[in-house]
Amino acid sequence: MGIADWAKDAFENAKDAAAEAVDNVKEFAADATENVKEFAADATENVKEFAADATEKVQDVAADVTDKVKDVFDGDQPQAASVVPETPAGA
Repeated sequence: MGIADWAKDAFENAKDAAAEAVDNVKEFAADATENVKEFAADATENVKEFAADATEKVQDVAADVTDKVKDVFDGDQPQAASVVPETPAGA
């Protein structure tokens, strides 16, 4: 085998290695893209669940506070007498 044949084989081997490397990079990029999409979908779902839970808790607290305020003004709570002043006669 002469130098020309050796160079031709070396070039073919380098070309094959480069093509394989490009294929590997494409496969890695596709896998990475899929992983990022899955992570983003999971993160989005987690944020939606957190927001829904937080909203529900805030609504529960607001309902409890509303009920307690109504109870105080309706006189259903013992502290109503000390919290809600009586209207003076003739006012």
